[in-house]
Amino acid sequence: MNKLLQVNKKLLLSILFGIIVIFIVTVLLNKTNISLNEKAKKTSKGPNFDIINPSFTINNKQKISVKAEKGNFISNQKILLENNVMFKSSKFKIQTNKAIYNKLNQEVNSNEVTRFQSEGTLIISEGFEITENGNVIFFNGKTKLNLDKQDSK
Repeated sequence: MNKLLQVNKKLLLSILFGIIVIFIVTVLLNKTNISLNEKAKKTSKGPNFDIINPSFTINNKQKISVKAEKGNFISNQKILLENNVMFKSSKFKIQTNKAIYNKLNQEVNSNEVTRFQSEGTLIISEGFEITENGNVIFFNGKTKLNLDKQDSK
């Protein structure tokens, strides 16, 4: 009977040790989870964009000023512009809600509804691209073109 008590003591100590280890691991994981949740809450409370009111110019034969309400860096060369994005020159104005600007080659593209206005011309499309340093504009998807009649003398 004495041997049986010794075996049970070892088994009892092993079980107790296992319970203590499981408890410690559970507490540590719970603390880690709480700190991660707090970090996530802090991050989500702050702004979810990198730039407030970005404004810059695309340099070509005619300067095109670019403005938006917010921007996010996609990479070192690309910026996602969002909310009331406007491209404006002395000859035209383009408005959309989202556009991606590539700083390296000064190109822009968008798959959002786009409104282009120029003297006597209105173009509404499902997106656009500005290429060749702002010298060429392509309109994508379904496109509606309105031309105002000019009085000819």
